[in-house]
Amino acid sequence: MTWLLFIFGAIVAGFVQGLTGFAFALIAMSFWVWVLPPQLAAPLVVFASIWSHLISIFNEQSHRFSKKLVLPYILAGLIGVPIGTYLLTMINPQTFKLVLGLFLVIWCPIMLLNPKIKSIQRSGKLADGSIGFIGGILGGLGGFCGSLPSAWVMLKNLSKSEQRYILRHFNFAIQVFALLAYLLQGTIQSMHLPYMAVLILSVSLPAMLGAKLFYKISEQQFKRTVLGLLFASGCFLMLTVLLQMR
Repeated sequence: MTWLLFIFGAIVAGFVQGLTGFAFALIAMSFWVWVLPPQLAAPLVVFASIWSHLISIFNEQSHRFSKKLVLPYILAGLIGVPIGTYLLTMINPQTFKLVLGLFLVIWCPIMLLNPKIKSIQRSGKLADGSIGFIGGILGGLGGFCGSLPSAWVMLKNLSKSEQRYILRHFNFAIQVFALLAYLLQGTIQSMHLPYMAVLILSVSLPAMLGAKLFYKISEQQFKRTVLGLLFASGCFLMLTVLLQMR
């Protein structure tokens, strides 16, 4: 049962990340949290997320954007990651999950109304870097680096191709940095290797299918998919906290 739930969670999360460019951790952990301890699951999430990103990047069509579009997010995000890791020892993780979950549950329905905030749409690289910095901190705190940037790029009213480009490359950079940290800290051990082998087999095809489906859906369908995933993730985070409080 453990392996079945593990593989099914990997398949669903790989497909979603291939489609949207983020959310592997949020989707996979909604399955894995019931069968794997956090110490085992966290490095596996990072590894599989990076693998899914690589597959999706190789399956991208010829939408070439300037690296300047995503660079402010990445540079500031990399600074934020170690800060988030440091804060993790000081902040109650359950309180953090509850606050983030509540934010997502309230914010996603509001975004369906398609608010137009001109000041955000006209914002520049400094504001983008600030969001990337906070996203890096959130990544260090719990692997939720894509939550805030996904909200921001949607408020900026960017096209779905630009949104996925930013989210994919930002999350990829943050996850690679996190994986290097795990390696340096000795967090990845021999017990992770069988799971990693299974992940490579389980994630590859779903990630390819998700990447190909991206080009067949409309802007509105993409927006609803992202908001639906974030809303479900918010509900999941709140549910896990409430269950652990019982």
